[in-house]
Amino acid sequence: FDPADRRYLYPFITCTQCGPRYSIVEETPFDRETTSMRDFIQCKNCLREYTDPLDRRFHSQTNSCSECGPVLTLKDNKGEITAGKPLLAAIEALKEGRILALQGIGGFHLAVDPRFSKSVSRLRRDKERRRQPFALMVRDLETARKLCLVTESDARRLFSAQSPIIILPVLKNIPSYFNGVSDMASLGIMLPYTPLHLLLFLHPGVKIPYAALIMTSGNLRNEPIITKPQEALKKLGATADLFLYHNRRILFRNDDSILQQDWGEGAVIIRRSRGMVPGLITLKSPVAAATLALGGDLKNAPALARGKDVYLAPYLGDLDDQATRNDFENQIHKLLNLYSIRPEVAVFDLHPAYISSRYGREGEWDKKVEVQHHHAHLLSVMAEHGLKEVIGLSFDGTGYGSDGNIWGGEFLQATRSAFRRLGSFADFRLPGGEAAILNPIRIALSLVAGQVPGEELKSIFSDITGRQRELLLEIIAGGINSPLTTSLGRIFDAAAALLSLVADVSYEGEGPMKLESLAAGELARGVEFEDDLLAGLLPFREPETGPADQPRRAQPAQSTQPDKSAQPAQPGDSRRFLIDPGPLLTYLAARRKQRSYGGLALLFHAAVAFASYQGALRMREETGINQLALSGGVFQNSLLRKLLLPRFKEAGFMVYTNLLVPPGDGGLALGQIYFDHHEK
Repeated sequence: FDPADRRYLYPFITCTQCGPRYSIVEETPFDRETTSMRDFIQCKNCLREYTDPLDRRFHSQTNSCSECGPVLTLKDNKGEITAGKPLLAAIEALKEGRILALQGIGGFHLAVDPRFSKSVSRLRRDKERRRQPFALMVRDLETARKLCLVTESDARRLFSAQSPIIILPVLKNIPSYFNGVSDMASLGIMLPYTPLHLLLFLHPGVKIPYAALIMTSGNLRNEPIITKPQEALKKLGATADLFLYHNRRILFRNDDSILQQDWGEGAVIIRRSRGMVPGLITLKSPVAAATLALGGDLKNAPALARGKDVYLAPYLGDLDDQATRNDFENQIHKLLNLYSIRPEVAVFDLHPAYISSRYGREGEWDKKVEVQHHHAHLLSVMAEHGLKEVIGLSFDGTGYGSDGNIWGGEFLQATRSAFRRLGSFADFRLPGGEAAILNPIRIALSLVAGQVPGEELKSIFSDITGRQRELLLEIIAGGINSPLTTSLGRIFDAAAALLSLVADVSYEGEGPMKLESLAAGELARGVEFEDDLLAGLLPFREPETGPADQPRRAQPAQSTQPDKSAQPAQPGDSRRFLIDPGPLLTYLAARRKQRSYGGLALLFHAAVAFASYQGALRMREETGINQLALSGGVFQNSLLRKLLLPRFKEAGFMVYTNLLVPPGDGGLALGQIYFDHHEK
């Protein structure tokens, strides 16, 4: 912004900390000639800076200026170059409420001024994003503080080299048009993190009337973020009015990283990508052989390990879409080439139908190892903190259990080579399988049926037609297309459905996120509950007579068959304690008309926290282990963490959580890396 500087208003000034690194590197070592910047021959002034050891731009690989560096182009959605200066024309278009596809460091964004409700609605329609919140890029920290509660640690993270999106609590009485950005009590906020972004907000040639822009990933639903201008024009031409792009090739796609505001325990990583990749994760002890970990099929992020170094790929997305599957294979190929590593061991999820696991089983590796999903979650925490044995809570929505059922509410004793299932939430059925996840009132029916008389059941589930209700009860009773699960994530879904927060799920985690948002407002009013009430809502069932789970130690693996050493011996879990979710859901259903939904949402969280605490006490009493690990997607819920952690600390537990990777499936690969298939 200095008119006397030769880079005045140049949108591609970068530094080696926050500028493009991973997204432009082709091979190591990282030097200009091994990046996509080799396409740009430096002018004499830039070359002088680059070769002068006393200059601050010495060997800054992305060094360039308007004379020799990348340039901007603006096209309409028919592919025609627009008249005038590209950046100024793009700014004018945003002022008019038009949608702009903008190429950044790791891919395209779709940007629009949130005050234009019709444009926001069109963006939602075209992206098939009916209710999922959008991220906001705000002009400065002052603007962020007018919209959200921003702590000093949040401010430091917003200004950091990583420049993530941070999910922050919304203040009261912000302009109503932000309801079109998010229908919850939080907003995902980021600051401008490139000169191009800064110029969109602060270009001196234009009086800028906006202080915030919706800035969402430039992609089609379930596909990877787009990196190439021609692909953007082809796939986003019906959505974006204009395309502002540059000619610096993006070699590795990189979506924005997302953090959840912390409660004094360190921020929770929701998505680990731009700014955090390729940051190394260093293990306390080395892996025995070069290892490729393939993660899971949701929020996939594979990892590569050699010695003590773990290279975790950026968030790729869900592998149910062919475009993401192709990107998954391409990213692995690029990772292996980038670090010149030939893996000897491939580690993957136990699930027989995962795309990622199939890739591991069919590959030509010296050794193939399966690791149970919830064990891997706890292993990811153990890897971060160098732990050898823990008791842990592994809570999520879906994970393939070693008994062939769907797990997700697990109390485990874990070592690096095995685990023991000490407890879980009691099994319940998902009537219709995937249909129940998309229509969670079915899950609520499954949990409440049998707890109340038939007439009361009709009253509670009046939104379901009589014939459909009877049919669902039949398939629940007969176990027809109704898989068993212990998933705490699905119990959250059921509670959200009972409180009318979600009927049909439009994105993963919608119900639990809305439930948390509703409960957080009640917590702010200082509402508390007696432990006796909470204990009665999620009662424990005592273990049945039978053999307890025993860890199954590693067996020598064949070169062509996966090593299933993470799977406990069968029958294996008949003595685990069970937490019955039925009474809690029945309580919510019976009191919906007498109590506020906010109070019931908070009561639900408090009951889950109390039962989790009681389960941890039982595990400690049985094992004598005081090191407690928390992982799985449910622990992205900051309210649950806030209710749980003080109890654990008061009870003297040494509590460990994920700090370097997401607690959800984006951190699975680190746990898979840490699994010790050699230990006897």
